[in-house]
Amino acid sequence: MQKYEQSSRQMVMCHLVTILGVDIEKATQLIDEMEQVGLIRFDEFGNVGLLVLEGQ
Repeated sequence: MQKYEQSSRQMVMCHLVTILGVDIEKATQLIDEMEQVGLIRFDEFGNVGLLVLEGQ
């Protein structure tokens, strides 16, 4: 994992810890699950891609 990708991942993890009030292990698990189903993506340039789902 490159430096920028890791930095983006840590930033998202910190937001999950703060907003959801979960611990680091749970935040890591959530990120892994979101990546597996394609809801979030990190690239080598440090960009974070999010799939936005809209409902009615």
